[in-house]
Amino acid sequence: MSKTYNILWIDDEHNDEALLPFILQAEQQDIILEGYGSFKEGFTALETNINHYDVILLDALFFEDENSETPNPAGLGSAIKKINELIPKKAFPYFVLSGQTHFTDVTNPILEAFQLRCYNKKNADDVKELLLNIKAEADTQLELQIKHENQTLFEVLKQYPNSARDTFISIFKGLKGFNNQFDDQLYFTQLRIILETMFRMANAYGLLHDKCVQVGDSKVNLTESCMFLSGCDTNHLKVSCSVTHFPMIIANNVKNIIHITGAASHTTTVDITQNIHIQAYRNSINTPYLLYSLALQLMDVLIWFDGYSKVNSDIAKNKSYWRDIEIDQFGNKFETNVITNLAASGWGTVLINNGTKRIGVHRDEIARLNLSVGDSIKFTITESAQAQNITKQ
Repeated sequence: MSKTYNILWIDDEHNDEALLPFILQAEQQDIILEGYGSFKEGFTALETNINHYDVILLDALFFEDENSETPNPAGLGSAIKKINELIPKKAFPYFVLSGQTHFTDVTNPILEAFQLRCYNKKNADDVKELLLNIKAEADTQLELQIKHENQTLFEVLKQYPNSARDTFISIFKGLKGFNNQFDDQLYFTQLRIILETMFRMANAYGLLHDKCVQVGDSKVNLTESCMFLSGCDTNHLKVSCSVTHFPMIIANNVKNIIHITGAASHTTTVDITQNIHIQAYRNSINTPYLLYSLALQLMDVLIWFDGYSKVNSDIAKNKSYWRDIEIDQFGNKFETNVITNLAASGWGTVLINNGTKRIGVHRDEIARLNLSVGDSIKFTITESAQAQNITKQ
C-alpha cells in the first residue's frame, strides 16, 4: 500500500487541460492534488476536513471567492495569513507555484515578506524539485506520520465521518506522548458513535436486522446489535440471526467497548459521570490507558468488519439468516430442531445452542406425534430442560 499525500491546491486554472501533465506527474509520486479555484472555496474545504490535508500548494494569482472576476495577488496574502491563523489547530507546510514571470523571474514583495520561493510551473526541474520538497515537508508532519504508520486503519476510515479519523489521530498523538489528557465523556462518546456507524453499515449490508437500528428516533441499540451479530438472541427486539457473524474475540471486544463506555443501549445519551464503575476506577487510576485500550480494540473491529463485509456483501442472502423469535404466553421462546436420539426407554433428545445443550422429549410425546430420529419439532423448554408445547414440523 503506497503512502499518499493529500494536497490542498488553490489555483484558478486547476481544471485547465494544460495542467493535466502536472497532475499526473504528481500522482506518480503518490501526491493527490485537490484543486479549488478561489481562496474562499479552498479554505472552506480545508477547515471542514483539516486532518485530511497534509500540505497546501498556492498559485501566486487566484480568485478571492467564487464571485471574483479576475485573479488577484491579494488572494496569496489572504491565504498565507489564514495558514498562520490555523497553526494552533495544525501547522501546514505550504508552497507557491506559478507560471507568472513577475513572480518567478523577479522579486515579489509578498514572497519576499514571507521568505518564500516561487516554483515555476513551466520549468520541469522546478516542478520535479517541488514535488520532492512537498513529500519531504509532509513527512515531518505528525498527523501524516500517524496516517502512514496505520495505513490499513485510515484506509478503512475513509468510509466513516471525518470525526472518526480525527478521534483516532488524537488518540495516536496521546500514545506518542504529545497529549495524554483526555475527557472520558468526550472520547467514550466518540468511540460509541464510531461503533454506531459501523452497525449502520452492517445494516446496509443486511448483516444486522433493521430493528436494531430503528429504535425510537432511528437510534442504534448497541447491545442488541452486538448480540444479533454474535449469533445470540436479542433481549428485547425478538429477533436473532441463524449465522454468527462476529468471531468470538471481535464479539468480546465489542461487548467490552459497549460495557465500559456505559452504552447500555443508545449511543449519545450516556452521561459517563453517572457510571459508578468508571468513577470508582478514575478515583484510583486516572490515566488515559483505558481509553487507549478501548480505541485499539475498536480499530481491530473496524478493520475486521471492512474485510468481512466485502466478502459477505449479498444483502438478500444476509437477510435470509434473520429470524423472528417466537414466544408463548409466558414469554418462553420457541425452538425448532431435530430429534437426534431415541433411547430404549422411549425418550427422545434434541440439541440446542449449537449442540451444547441437551433437551429431553417425553416418551408420551414421542408416541403421540409418532416421532423418529431426524424429525423436526417446535417446542419450548421447561426449567428441567424438557421440551413442552411440542408440534411436529
